[in-house]
Amino acid sequence: MTAPERLIATAEEQVGYLGKKTNAQLDDFKANAGGLWNRFARDLDALKDFYNGRKNGYDWCDVFVDWCFMRTFGRELGQKLLCQPNKSLGAGTKYSMDYYKAKKQFFQTPQPGDQIFFGTATVTSHTGLVVAVKDGYVHTIEGNAGSPSAVRSCKYSLRYAKIKGYGRPDWSLVPDDKKEDDEMVVIYEKLEDVPSHYRPTVDKLVKKGALKGTGDGALNVSEDFCRTMTVLDRLGKLD
Repeated sequence: MTAPERLIATAEEQVGYLGKKTNAQLDDFKANAGGLWNRFARDLDALKDFYNGRKNGYDWCDVFVDWCFMRTFGRELGQKLLCQPNKSLGAGTKYSMDYYKAKKQFFQTPQPGDQIFFGTATVTSHTGLVVAVKDGYVHTIEGNAGSPSAVRSCKYSLRYAKIKGYGRPDWSLVPDDKKEDDEMVVIYEKLEDVPSHYRPTVDKLVKKGALKGTGDGALNVSEDFCRTMTVLDRLGKLD
């Protein structure tokens, strides 16, 4: 997979996640829905100096994009791709857009993997990730989108007046060889070891007989397998 494809795959895994009413059940996709608390801000807040302050409980569209970069590429490379320093102001959409502009990495024509920005001539109000450009539309995945607040897939006409432009990471910073060593591959031995956001899909595959594992009940499935199957399941490909 190319670097943009890896980033998009990370975002696709989170489609359907609902913002939370309180700072509880943050890893559950559906529970405690109806607010601005979320797992993405929690994870970045835990890095202490990623932002200029704690962000959980506030609007989180830009936080979601930043989390996808951190999740996919790690902190050091993720920050470079986002053009952001430590103690960044990048949880705010205007600041995030301005970081790209300062590096001359802001464009009016989209490409997959770009960060899209919305607003008016004087206000920058929302952001997301570009996942595809086709048939006159730009397709996105956005955090804190719609009601209730959620990670959602969206699309807009390329002529949509509220699109301000696109921040483009410098993908040349990503090493070409991203193959993982065997010791770095995450393996889940049994169903109960599989993280909760992957488990329903893996359980479905077991019940369908598509995933049998070994005789002692061990499945030995990789995180990459669980991630891919979960994306396919949310697209309805496993029904």
